[in-house]
Amino acid sequence: MKKRIKTFLGSLILFFCRIIKNFVDFQFCHLYTSRIGHQTVNFDIALLSVKKSTIILCSNDKKIANRFILNFFKNQNKVFFSPIFKYFYHLILFVNKDSEFIISWKQYQPEFSFHLNTRGRIIFPKFSKQKLDSIFSKYQIRENFIGLFSRNPLYIKKNNLNDQNFHDYRDFDFKDFELAIEYLKKDNSLVKLGDTYPEENFDYSGTKILTSLDYNSDQEIDYILNAYSRYNVMGDSGISGISSILRKKIIYVNFIPLNINHLSYCSPESIILPKKIFDKKKERFLTFTENLNLNFSLHNTSDQYKDRNLEVINNSPKEILDVVIEMEEQLKGKKSLDGKELNEIFWKKIAKKDHHKVNFLRKDLKLSISYNFLKENFNLI
Repeated sequence: MKKRIKTFLGSLILFFCRIIKNFVDFQFCHLYTSRIGHQTVNFDIALLSVKKSTIILCSNDKKIANRFILNFFKNQNKVFFSPIFKYFYHLILFVNKDSEFIISWKQYQPEFSFHLNTRGRIIFPKFSKQKLDSIFSKYQIRENFIGLFSRNPLYIKKNNLNDQNFHDYRDFDFKDFELAIEYLKKDNSLVKLGDTYPEENFDYSGTKILTSLDYNSDQEIDYILNAYSRYNVMGDSGISGISSILRKKIIYVNFIPLNINHLSYCSPESIILPKKIFDKKKERFLTFTENLNLNFSLHNTSDQYKDRNLEVINNSPKEILDVVIEMEEQLKGKKSLDGKELNEIFWKKIAKKDHHKVNFLRKDLKLSISYNFLKENFNLI
């Protein structure tokens, strides 16, 4: 009975949509705001997936990862938010998942995305120098500051998110930044991005690192810290979405899984430091090509590596330090010929399949793999 009612209502909505479309171009969109990655990246792609003249009628989850960001999303041109649009969206989706009147999950979460080589359409808030100076002064951070983030499962547990997907292999300890922190603190202030929880027992005595405990998880300040840092060093996690919608360079440490589709969501001109995978059966590390060929879905309830008798190896503090030094040299305009050559070898090796996608990653997005990592693991290319 419910299916019949939903089919009737969905069909009725589609009937009126076809009439209205003769006068105005519009689409419905539901934004999954409970996770910051979905909230940011999906909205970015949604705007780019329609013509500039199209009106987007948007709804969102009850749980909002960052309300400040959602509020400036609501101020975009030709974008209107209302809870009622959720019902229109899902009824149309029920009747026709490929309807021209909805921006579907398949549209703003494709397996391989080409959106990051395009300038985004999001209009970002502008802050006066006076306001920024006031914030930086209050929390005793210099304008030269760098954001650091390590993924752990506390965010999901604390917010009671019903995420059945197993992603523990993406986690790593913030303490793995220790050598990078010692190197960076001489000339930069340091910020721990995202939420910090008492259970983390976060203690860096002798080194001032700003955390959300210092600014009471103020979501506007959280955005500002992500947006105005020199660059951010982080694992591949939802919080990287804030940098990517700004088209900002990131150092992705402990990047996993290393596959072509996943790389297409990396912010332009970023440096990638992947995790290595040890095959217990073969008693050796997987080559990068073997790693790429794993290519299983992120949406699994079990540990896909453990199920295949594989062990995920986190980046060492030394590897993280090396890639930070690479970024510093890059920002100073110093180019490594060895690094360029090693990356050419890497991209050429993996380009035997999906040649056009690999070209997009290296030429359009201008992504690079840490050259120190490639040098130390040349046998895996």
